[in-house]
Amino acid sequence: MEPKQDAITVTIGIFSGRPNPELKLSGELAEKFASLIKATIGREPIHAPPPPKLGFYYGFTVQAARELASRLACPAELYIYHGVVSEGKGREQKHWRDVANSERFLIEQAFREGHGALLEKVGVGKPI
Repeated sequence: MEPKQDAITVTIGIFSGRPNPELKLSGELAEKFASLIKATIGREPIHAPPPPKLGFYYGFTVQAARELASRLACPAELYIYHGVVSEGKGREQKHWRDVANSERFLIEQAFREGHGALLEKVGVGKPI
């Protein structure tokens, strides 16, 4: 599925048996998220995140239309889980320690958009 042209689409990975909820980041939120990612990628290489557990949260899949990603100077696809930002696929995948707290930013947005109860059910607490 091609992401919306003027927004970053963020899918919240939750093993719940239901479709995963989505967030849309546009305008200032998209720019803020892009700045967090740019502050992370290339900084501190790290190992891949641990495998997710069935019935729990398993991170965020982030997609931006190529034009938007180019304008924001960030990758068009990312996976963020357990303090690790992953870019690329397969053997080409690179992992970076989430030094800018982009996962926390997305968790905060998810709580603001009404997904907090669902996140808490799968082990993700509200950020302080």
